[in-house]
Amino acid sequence: MNEMHKILIVVFVLFSSNVMAQKSVGRETYILNVRPVVSGILNDFYQMISLFPDFPRNMVSLIENVETLHSDKEILRSTCPGLINQRCKTTVNSLRAKLISIKSISLQLLAEKKMSDTLHVNNLSALRIMSDFDALVESVKSDLDNTSFLMTAGISQKKETYYILKSLDELNTSISLALVEYIPFSYREDFRHFLFNFVTPLQRQISQNTNHDFLYKNLNSLNFTINLLNQTLTKKKKTPQGMGPYLSVMHNRWNSLLRYYY
Repeated sequence: MNEMHKILIVVFVLFSSNVMAQKSVGRETYILNVRPVVSGILNDFYQMISLFPDFPRNMVSLIENVETLHSDKEILRSTCPGLINQRCKTTVNSLRAKLISIKSISLQLLAEKKMSDTLHVNNLSALRIMSDFDALVESVKSDLDNTSFLMTAGISQKKETYYILKSLDELNTSISLALVEYIPFSYREDFRHFLFNFVTPLQRQISQNTNHDFLYKNLNSLNFTINLLNQTLTKKKKTPQGMGPYLSVMHNRWNSLLRYYY
């Protein structure tokens, strides 16, 4: 048996023992102990990327507001799985109110970035995506306004829930793509990978208290992703200015969370 085979066997045994040692966390422990740590990591991430030059001041607030749509989407999906009807009128109105706030923040962000003296190709690309996002917000809101009006008037309609949910999902995708465009090119792929493979799925899941098994089922891939970002930005590349403390806190938070699973 050569040396490489020995190393592979040791790695396999160590990895297997970690998998066997992993334990499920109950819903109460998840809500009280795990979920706050995850929320802290996500908050650290957004505070960290806001340090990039030309990163929009209102982008984090906009993303947070878009994420609040998720709970209403799930209610809409379960209450009116086929067609919109009176049972989901409250949810429709809740979405309309949230979209008004999102529209306001979006317009403010667009106005500020268009007046920026440091516009370059990446900013222009981000602005194009943000303009599309803003137009989509207006379109979805108008659609829901009409739907709400018909429900209030007692007029029957055949509005399929699927198309509303699809448009709302597109808002999440659009805002994430815009965010990535504001990250300097040399770091963009690193943060894009972390955003779509760690931040977005966790952000989507922590709003669902009943889905406490998500971390348990995806712990190894999430662990790899956060360690990869930390390794890349502290060992392989120059750590972006001011981000060292955030990376350290995020990593420490994550390690403190792992004790509940091993």
